[in-house]
Amino acid sequence: MTKTVILLGAVAVATTATASVVLAASVGISAPKLGGGNITVVACETDGFTVGYTTSRGNVTTVAVSAIADPACEGGTLAVTLTNAAGDSIATAGPQPVPADGDTADNSLALTTSPQPGASQVAGYHVSITGP
Repeated sequence: MTKTVILLGAVAVATTATASVVLAASVGISAPKLGGGNITVVACETDGFTVGYTTSRGNVTTVAVSAIADPACEGGTLAVTLTNAAGDSIATAGPQPVPADGDTADNSLALTTSPQPGASQVAGYHVSITGP
């Protein structure tokens, strides 16, 4: 009698495992793909940005980014993240395209923050340009 119980248990486990695989396949779940490698990322801005803030009633409402390389960064998308002392994101600004303006003078853009944190909360920022 013990052998029968063990055999039935093994059949139940095998049936459940097969049903799970069939169910996953029927809803379109597949194994994730993972790749590896490395590429060189070329920066359009090599000597840094200048960042300033506009406040209203003590809250940061706008982030102004200047010294954006022209024409190297034109056509890219500018975004800013404001951080607190712990390095946590407390607001974002952008994304906003860096327009082509036909000259070679560095560009400046003003981006509205969301939400609008108190200026005393802002301890740092991250500026990124995606593209061009």
